[in-house]
Amino acid sequence: MTRRVHLDANIILRFLRNDDPQQSRTAAELFKQAEKKELQLLVSPVTIMEVFYVLARAYGMPRPEVARILQTLIGSGLALCEDGGIALDALRRITSNKTSFGDAYLMAAAAQANEEIVTFDQGILASKDVRLYPLNSISKSSKK
Repeated sequence: MTRRVHLDANIILRFLRNDDPQQSRTAAELFKQAEKKELQLLVSPVTIMEVFYVLARAYGMPRPEVARILQTLIGSGLALCEDGGIALDALRRITSNKTSFGDAYLMAAAAQANEEIVTFDQGILASKDVRLYPLNSISKSSKK
């Protein structure tokens, strides 16, 4: 059985940024072990969100670029996100600098479950592929 290990955001960041000689080399070795099937690297959606945030905010990278990088990493199969593909779909949904990972994840989760979203967020409301719970029905029922 392949050993499974959960990645912290700092491992992914050192791997992607290659900005610390020792830590980046160690992180790269983990990914090489995964490529050889010696390890299975697991990453949670929360960790993906943390990496997304750090790259976009601390490093000033455009959100769509960060999404593409993380999409490539998760899509490569080297790091598995055990959420049924929701995080990968969320990363695909980030097409502008206004879309946050959190909103994209919400839209992806609702889409996968074929369920509605209730929100005031204009970005989500403008999305064409989400089902929205009609807020006007709440307003009407509260007047009774």
